[in-house]
Amino acid sequence: AFPRKALLEGWGPADTVPTGGDGYAMVSVRQNGRSVLFLWGGRGRSTLYAVYAFFAKQAGCRYFWDGDVIPRMERVPLTGLCEFVTPAFGLRGVRYFAHRGLHRFQAEHWGLADWKKEIDWLLKRGLNLFMLRIGADDLFQKAFPGIVSYPPAEGALPEAGEGYDDRTLFWPLQYRGELRRKVLQYAFERDLLHPEDCGTTTHWYTRTPVQFLEKVRPGFMPQVSEVYRQPTGLVWDIRTDENLDNYFALTKAHVREYGRPALFHTIGLAERMCSADRAQNMRFKKMAYRRILAKVEQEWPGAPVLIASWDFAMHWQPEEVRALLPEFDPGRHLIFDYTADTRDPENNFLHWGFYKTFPWVFGIFHAFEPSSELRGDYEALAARLELARQDPMCRGLVFWPELSHSDTLMLEYFCQNAWCKTEDGAFLENFCAGRYGAAAPRMLKAWQSLWPLLALRVWELDREAAIEDIHQEYFFDVLGYAPLRALPGEKLASWQKELARLPLVLRQSADTLQAAAGLWGARESGFVCRDRADIARTALGRALHWLLLWLMCAAARGRWLGEACEGYKQLLSVLCEVLDSHPDYSQWATLEGLRRECPVNQAFEPALKHDLANSYCRGYASEFLRWLCVPENEAYLEWLRRCAEGGGLPPDDAGLLRKKEQLYAAYMARPLADMAPQKPRALTDGLRAAAKLLRALAQNAQQEEETQ
Repeated sequence: AFPRKALLEGWGPADTVPTGGDGYAMVSVRQNGRSVLFLWGGRGRSTLYAVYAFFAKQAGCRYFWDGDVIPRMERVPLTGLCEFVTPAFGLRGVRYFAHRGLHRFQAEHWGLADWKKEIDWLLKRGLNLFMLRIGADDLFQKAFPGIVSYPPAEGALPEAGEGYDDRTLFWPLQYRGELRRKVLQYAFERDLLHPEDCGTTTHWYTRTPVQFLEKVRPGFMPQVSEVYRQPTGLVWDIRTDENLDNYFALTKAHVREYGRPALFHTIGLAERMCSADRAQNMRFKKMAYRRILAKVEQEWPGAPVLIASWDFAMHWQPEEVRALLPEFDPGRHLIFDYTADTRDPENNFLHWGFYKTFPWVFGIFHAFEPSSELRGDYEALAARLELARQDPMCRGLVFWPELSHSDTLMLEYFCQNAWCKTEDGAFLENFCAGRYGAAAPRMLKAWQSLWPLLALRVWELDREAAIEDIHQEYFFDVLGYAPLRALPGEKLASWQKELARLPLVLRQSADTLQAAAGLWGARESGFVCRDRADIARTALGRALHWLLLWLMCAAARGRWLGEACEGYKQLLSVLCEVLDSHPDYSQWATLEGLRRECPVNQAFEPALKHDLANSYCRGYASEFLRWLCVPENEAYLEWLRRCAEGGGLPPDDAGLLRKKEQLYAAYMARPLADMAPQKPRALTDGLRAAAKLLRALAQNAQQEEETQ
């Protein structure tokens, strides 16, 4: 609703712009023999959108999380513009989560320069919301200075646990607090939104300090679920006003020291069952929402609150979510459904009662923490997004994974769809043309080869899915779950059914590796170097996953596939070289980067290993893969061979588990500096050999399937 005539007839565009919105305009007019360009928006950030959009349209600039493409031009055309643009979704944002491991993927490792670059990218892509869910920093010290003191800069925290629960500090807590202050100040100066976390914020990454527990003794909510059972991870009993007030003291401290009370967020009693009786459990959860939302209204009247959907997807039934909706006020509350892309056909936003009836936000969760390879059922996601566009009650589109920058392709897809519908047929072509320059044709071929494999790995909470259930998230944790022990017959049958895809998966992986092989020849740009490694490791990962499934099913039936086993080992070796080829995957490079930013706690290196090498967070890290995952796989494959020779009966696994403990101890004892990747070499021959190997294994698998 821009009055174009008034604009074009005069010099006063600011008088004609509706204030407060994210729309912007780019208009050029002729005045007194010269071209005059108007760029403006309804508020600070949307004026910045206009500036970046102008250079994208007129100069061909492209903006990616890891850098910009700025073409060389004699001059930028200022004429022929008359565009008035509004976004498809009102809220458009990204979350940054609290896991640790590798600098690229874990935002808690970033310094101020990293954050400034990231915030600038958010604005370049027309986003308006981001959330730092990367730990509580020094909120307890700020909210309860007479109760909780700052911990020493050296040593483990008293509340540090095992695995990803090891929240040992790498930078002093005082420094982390100042970093958060500067990051949020930089964002607010650029008119970005940041939700204030409120309610029962105790979680694995926001532990209650031991000092607070000892001095306050808050008491805890009933809990029958096994997660976060340590006292530092239990939720305080908010049926008492004192405990609820103390939780909100943390939120008030964040508002006072770092944030702004413009938007709030609560996750409720997430990931916890308070009672084995579902009706009783729901009474507890409804009570929590009532008290949290009433407290927000009391402290900040009229403030909007995002109601996170994570617990709905994990622990609620659709009818329970529908029964909860009357508790919310559509004028102040939005259902923040960042699980809208789940594959679960029954437990999603279409069954929860708010579609076309209550304000909500569509979210792409995309990936759990270990899932840093490329993935996504784009066809299914496009259909879901179309449903969101058709709903006038859908107020936003967010990207909310457990890790950052894992999937450059999905980030581009999200950013485009936040403003307008992506033209799916030209998406890959436009992406490659804008990102790679002269290398675009070769990169397009690699992406097109990989495209069918992307949909084979999509996040879901359904743990009965055969390919997910082999060993939690990925083949990296082969010793965390020995699947042939007490293997149910029906599960073996489902795994065998999944193997119908094996020949096709192996051939598609081979095609992708063949296309990627040529990308290691000449000197390439940074974008190509990063993305070729992403493409290659994803294709290798898909092939390894299905090969391991093949080996396990055969062993359970008393057959040993020696050729497939040797092929599996060769592919693991190639994957090690792919990860060695780029510092994105090096924990040593991450640790060195932390040290350049600020002095690092000497006790943190073991914690960094714990944070990545536990059963949930295992993923693509060079040192971990070569020095722990490969030896574990070798031990596990030998165990599978003995299983096959025993007619499919699992051998005694006591020795296997002892071997696992020994390998883990050796990995933890070896300094990261001694495991750091060596000078990378061209992988052209290795990837081509891997492609040839996969085609041979695909032919064997096809012949086996035809003879059964």
